[in-house]
Amino acid sequence: GTLWKFIRTQGRVTYDDDRLIRVHSRTPGWIETLYVRTDGVRVQRKDDLADYFSPDVLLAQRDYIESLRDSELESFGGAAAKDPATAFRERAGVDMLRYLRVPSMDIMGLERSMEPRSIVPIKAPQGGVIIEHNVREGMFVTPADTMFTIADLSEVWVMVDVFEHQIAWMRPGLSAEITTPAWPGRVWQGEVEFVYPEVDAQARTLRARLEFANPDEALKPNMFVEAVIYGGPKRDVLILPREALILSGERELVVVSLGDGRFQPVEVKTGMWRGDEVEVLDGLEEGDEIVVSGQFLIDSESNLQASFRRLGE
Repeated sequence: GTLWKFIRTQGRVTYDDDRLIRVHSRTPGWIETLYVRTDGVRVQRKDDLADYFSPDVLLAQRDYIESLRDSELESFGGAAAKDPATAFRERAGVDMLRYLRVPSMDIMGLERSMEPRSIVPIKAPQGGVIIEHNVREGMFVTPADTMFTIADLSEVWVMVDVFEHQIAWMRPGLSAEITTPAWPGRVWQGEVEFVYPEVDAQARTLRARLEFANPDEALKPNMFVEAVIYGGPKRDVLILPREALILSGERELVVVSLGDGRFQPVEVKTGMWRGDEVEVLDGLEEGDEIVVSGQFLIDSESNLQASFRRLGE
């Protein structure tokens, strides 16, 4: 028959690491005004997060203004073209301001006013939720300090664990779905995004990462979910009822009927287990008649008879 490969497991919603952005300053400076004061605040791209003062940014603005003034003097003097050195300084000044994350609108304003700004805004590089902020007004920050962490929740990861005997066909690209008690009746469709290369030494499980679209952000990080991973059908396999299998220590046994009330235990090798059905890889042939119910009584009786024979000897 056909066995459908699927795994039922539990998982936990986590942030998509590819959609996490950490905001740093490019130079040392002081936070003058803070616009985000708590975690959980939602921001849009280019929203102001804070204003900060940096001597390096101020110096870079002054150098750029000086290069602009030199360029104006050359134009006023009737020069047909800019001096290459002046043009280079002007381009270098713009590049330095962009490197220091001075917004383009501020650079344009600087060109018009020819006056440096002592305060530079720190803007959100993407929309999302502030999940971490580590600054306060008046605080001195350096490029090594993470000021804000912004998470985009439009896509999330679900981390699941699968048992060692289920990993043979686990691979990226398999379809998956999840449900959660928080939203009864709702199902999210996704796929296996990554399978980790290491089995947990204690739990004997393999971790996999599932990816799901979350446009309405109904899936919250750290939420528990029920997950099903689908691997497709496995056709033309020999199937054994689960009830017929006897697990005896390191062996898997099935009681085969030989006819005329005679029975024989046979060791088998099993493959995939799905609900009440088990794949048989070796030990039985199609058409063999096996005991589905009561095999433990037969096994116990044969063991007792063997013990009596040994006592008689």
